[in-house]
Amino acid sequence: MNTNRRNFLKGAAFASAPFILPSHIWGAEVKPNDRPTVGFIGMGKQSRGLLSTFLSRDTQVLAVCDVDATRRNDAKGKVDEYYAKNPTKGAAGCTAYVDFRELIARKDIDLVCIATPDHWHAIITLAALRAGKDVYCEKPLTHNIYEAIEVMKAVDA
Repeated sequence: MNTNRRNFLKGAAFASAPFILPSHIWGAEVKPNDRPTVGFIGMGKQSRGLLSTFLSRDTQVLAVCDVDATRRNDAKGKVDEYYAKNPTKGAAGCTAYVDFRELIARKDIDLVCIATPDHWHAIITLAALRAGKDVYCEKPLTHNIYEAIEVMKAVDA
């Protein structure tokens, strides 16, 4: 077996991973990352593929948000239909929102997926981070250095 620096580091990182996590996480009946709950903000073309991907993973999509009623209702219907056909994956009953702040305010959502027009990315990312959510957002995350610094501060907080 050929050992190079990259393979060694991968193995070392993998071997040390169990010792980094606190014991309360290992002892929990349901681990924090076993089934993250997700809210989608922006239900346009880019979000359609993302929604399908998240539904096929071990996540529970609880809410969708878009200012366009057609997109919002279509996404809600897709989520509810998926869970109706796959009841072991989650329960139907996705909530649809017009205002992203209502979705972010939900305590039962762990992660938000942002697929809005680019000029909204930093605004929604900052609101989500400040509410304690994890964020998935594609590029560009920000439009200028000021926004980038604010996002980094929110991540560190």
